[in-house]
Amino acid sequence: AMSYRPHLLFLALGSPALLNAQRDHRTTIEPDIAHITVYLNGGEVRTSAELDLVAGRNTVVVKGLSPRLHPQSVQATIKGDLQILSVSSASNFLDAAKLHPRIGELRDSVELLQGRIADLEDRMAASQAEKDMLARNHHIGGDGVVVSAEQLAKAADFFRERTLAVNRAISKLQQEQRRMEEQLARTEQQLAELNYRHDPERKEVTIVLMAERAQRTRLDLRYLVANTGWAPIYDLAAKDNHGPITLRYKAQVYNNTGLDWKDVRLVLSTADPTLGARKPEMERWELNYAPARHSLIPPLQKDKRMEDAARGSNREQVIGNDPTQHYTTIAVSEVGAEFAIPRPYDIPSDAKPYLVDISEHALEATYSYMAVPKLDRDAFLLARVTGWQKLNLVDGKANVHYADSYVGESFISTTGADDTLDLSLGRDRNVQLERKLKEEMTTTRLIGSDRKETSTYEITVRNNGTAAVWIDVMDQVPVSQDSDIKVSVHELSGARLNAEEGSVTWKASLPPGGSAKYTLSYSIQYPKNKRPAAARRMRTISAPSF
Repeated sequence: AMSYRPHLLFLALGSPALLNAQRDHRTTIEPDIAHITVYLNGGEVRTSAELDLVAGRNTVVVKGLSPRLHPQSVQATIKGDLQILSVSSASNFLDAAKLHPRIGELRDSVELLQGRIADLEDRMAASQAEKDMLARNHHIGGDGVVVSAEQLAKAADFFRERTLAVNRAISKLQQEQRRMEEQLARTEQQLAELNYRHDPERKEVTIVLMAERAQRTRLDLRYLVANTGWAPIYDLAAKDNHGPITLRYKAQVYNNTGLDWKDVRLVLSTADPTLGARKPEMERWELNYAPARHSLIPPLQKDKRMEDAARGSNREQVIGNDPTQHYTTIAVSEVGAEFAIPRPYDIPSDAKPYLVDISEHALEATYSYMAVPKLDRDAFLLARVTGWQKLNLVDGKANVHYADSYVGESFISTTGADDTLDLSLGRDRNVQLERKLKEEMTTTRLIGSDRKETSTYEITVRNNGTAAVWIDVMDQVPVSQDSDIKVSVHELSGARLNAEEGSVTWKASLPPGGSAKYTLSYSIQYPKNKRPAAARRMRTISAPSF
């Protein structure tokens, strides 16, 4: 052992790096956010800064990081002749009022209101004490003392007027107290919201490293954050009924990470940031019949999506769901897509969605019309869009426009194997329809013990536009659900009949100014002592009752 100690001393004295390690050079930096990858739920922040290192041991403290930082996700990269010894994170708390001036104003308002409420309570207590004193001293005179009627009247007037005045004063003070308490509750709520959005907590990352020599280098730091995400939103616009459809792909990005994003480069991603270095595992690929084709008909129909079925998943354990947001489960491609946003954005940390432009595409479409004159006199323009699958779309809302008019909101669903997207572009009043009951051919007859009702309709469709149209005109005949009820179809004018559903469809191609007429005739025969519940279809609607 005695022969070993001089060897250690020699190493310590003979190694400049180890000698300098006794002096820990400390550097504190607060870099700006340069780049953010926003996932559907969560994000990755990247910052960078120039560092001046000394030879030996260096401690670099990176301050002002998001309070939503996930500690296990921190990655520090520093190039040069050095060795990183440790990377750790901790919390630091700032004065919230310095982060947002309104917080200090609201704090002062809370204290002022609390003081006024306390003053009102003191005044009410004094008035109540006076009221109690009046109640205890309403007797005048004493035992054996005769009080005149005039004295008694004056005393009664005094007690009545004074008690009334005190009661009114208490009532007024109570009203003022309620008003103050309501104002205090609103102010405290605003303060709570600002305190949440402008969380005084900040994370710090401490990096300890050993440098072989003094050098200037660059630190690149990246980490995952919660309380951010994006949702797709689309604008679908058609100028006419024969050109392409413009699809504008946008995103609503929200930031509740505790740090404002200023002039930041964004990448929107559908990837899963929680996968890390785990190798991919394939699951069995099972085939089944897909649900109905992608459709946006009718334009105001919204997709019924499941509410956050991902609770308890690995993603939530790592990223976490923001309690200020609502979540839903959507379908995305197995291979994550990324969209680099060409220009930088400012997105404050206020949990509000901000619109970000992703891309714009012109999609080929074929157009046709559909009409149900029994229910609506207008024809509806439909567009069948192809080529959308290559755009890496994500399930999301779509605002539909036609001829510079807003049609309605719908939903793009990307599931299934079909490569066609059906859109409803709303009413086109250049195509007119009329459905009339032909009374001379509508009869009711008795046939033995049965009653037979025959109904005949004439349907007319006209194209008043300047371009040819292809249109499906739809109607229906009743479908019997009882052996005593017999339905007979007499005239369809060449329509296609789905006997099981009772649907009738005419397909027409109409040139500009062209028209077509169709006849629909059917009869219902049933026992005359009965009447089918739906012999004539009716609809219900609200109306005033006088």
